[in-house]
Amino acid sequence: MKTKTPTLFAAIATLTFAPLAVAGENHAHGHGSKIEITIPEKLSDLWKSIEAEHATLSAAIAKQDIPSAHDAEQHLQAFLKAIPSKTAALGESTRARIDGQAKNLSRAYDSVHHASDDKAWDKAASALKKAEGSMKLLSAQIPAN
Repeated sequence: MKTKTPTLFAAIATLTFAPLAVAGENHAHGHGSKIEITIPEKLSDLWKSIEAEHATLSAAIAKQDIPSAHDAEQHLQAFLKAIPSKTAALGESTRARIDGQAKNLSRAYDSVHHASDDKAWDKAASALKKAEGSMKLLSAQIPAN
């Protein structure tokens, strides 16, 4: 029986690296609780929810509470993911700035999440500071009403 070496290598590479592709940003790893998340209707209310959940995340990091940090980060990701649907009535350039800043903030919160999972609390606190910088930039773009 003749084995095709390139096919064998492709199969091995696929099986080796496929789990890494799945373990990306929106991974599920069985801690924390599954919580129903209600997305506010207005962008300004959504922003208030983001600010409140950021405070919850900050407190969880200070207490080194992985489940609470995970839950807060899940809420924040859901809120940030909803932002583009709330910016449709805004001008194109404003919408682009808000959506771009929301993506940056989402990445910062993902870094907080991974660091807290690893119990790297200094790294989580540092990533939280980056998130706060992104929040300031995003806050300046959010209309008051």
